[in-house]
Amino acid sequence: MAVTNFIQTIWSKKIQDDLDLKCKLVDNCLREYEGDCKFARSVKILGVGEPTISAYSGTTPLTYEAMSDKGQTLTIDQQYSFSFLVDDIDKAQSVPGLAEKYQEKAVHGLAVKRDAYVASLIKGITTSGHVTTAANLTREDVKTAIDDAIVALRERNFDEEGVIEITPAVYNLFKNELITLSTNNPEYIKKGIVGMYDDFKVIMSNGLAKDTSGSGTKYAYCDVRGKKAIAFAGQINEVEAGRHQDYFADYIRGLDTFGAKVIDENRIQVVKVPLTYTAPSGS
Repeated sequence: MAVTNFIQTIWSKKIQDDLDLKCKLVDNCLREYEGDCKFARSVKILGVGEPTISAYSGTTPLTYEAMSDKGQTLTIDQQYSFSFLVDDIDKAQSVPGLAEKYQEKAVHGLAVKRDAYVASLIKGITTSGHVTTAANLTREDVKTAIDDAIVALRERNFDEEGVIEITPAVYNLFKNELITLSTNNPEYIKKGIVGMYDDFKVIMSNGLAKDTSGSGTKYAYCDVRGKKAIAFAGQINEVEAGRHQDYFADYIRGLDTFGAKVIDENRIQVVKVPLTYTAPSGS
């Protein structure tokens, strides 16, 4: 029997909305450029240069300069699919809460992929002065590194709402420094917001990048940043259903496409934290 009542738009919107709630690192990116996120297409991020500020005497003629185009291109170059079997899609849609249970199957995996990609961009920042390294995996060294990162941002005239993104291990060391949020907002909890520090929201995420190979000290790549540091655009392009030819079941499959780009390194400071504690020599 063919699928007759599959409501594609509702499934697509529900999965997209749940993805927006589930992603922690993506949530702290600039999302103004969603547009048409088909794979291999690009999104233009508008920007202009800074005008020259000159002294004025009251008699000197003004010099007018053309504003340079600082626009950037964000390429939609990531795509991931999901596919799973359902006994009866029409029946699943008629039972309250059942369709949402099936949608959860797709959302978690896609959210991990989205956040992992943003984490890889954070790890990829190596510009001199934009990386702070904790001396060791201790409370004192982690606090010092985060404080130094905040100072580095502010010395670059950082003037927007910011976040500190840390791993569970770093949070375990740093949690006593945090100010508890004034409200136990469940949406904050879903987003991994665990407190405030020096006017920055603190986000705990297991999706931040870590070193997995090579010799020497291995690090987790935490960060302090604002939303305008990284741009992200993505959407669920396709969700469709049908009767599987080899099973007595219906299938649901979908496609998520997205792209992300560091568009202003001055709004982010990477904080490298050792994954393991190293005892001082002679101890």
